[in-house]
Amino acid sequence: IAARPTDWKKARGTLDHDDASLKRPPRGFDPEHPMIEDIKRKTFTSSVRLSDAQVKRADLTKTFVRSCERIEPLMKFLAASVGAKW
Repeated sequence: IAARPTDWKKARGTLDHDDASLKRPPRGFDPEHPMIEDIKRKTFTSSVRLSDAQVKRADLTKTFVRSCERIEPLMKFLAASVGAKW
């Protein structure tokens, strides 16, 4: 996050918000860092919500894939951060 702030800002748009975060910044991070709240996060999750009507439609797969494409930037960022290839 600190090393690639521009990429992070693009990726975090679909991030689910929860209360799972460290109480203090990790060692070596400035408590005043502009992204300290994201740096302190313990989890990085995103989800896709579909209505009952969408789930029952014949084009469910297409709808689901299109919805998942919205979280692709987050998945790519997280995978690259741990050295995985996307």
